[in-house]
Amino acid sequence: MNKPNFEAMTLQELQQYILSHRDDEDAVHEAVLRIQQNGTTVSSQEFIEIVRQRTNNPSLQ
Repeated sequence: MNKPNFEAMTLQELQQYILSHRDDEDAVHEAVLRIQQNGTTVSSQEFIEIVRQRTNNPSLQ
């Protein structure tokens, strides 16, 4: 299965993809890289926790 081109996605599209594909570490990694490029320090685990809190989705791990 071919993965989408995460670099071509907007951050909003990438976030929606992550919500639908919670186990895709490549997508989470791309999102974290983008956040870090904006000068914010965040780990993958912190990012997942932020997404979980903002979506009120306790099953997101």
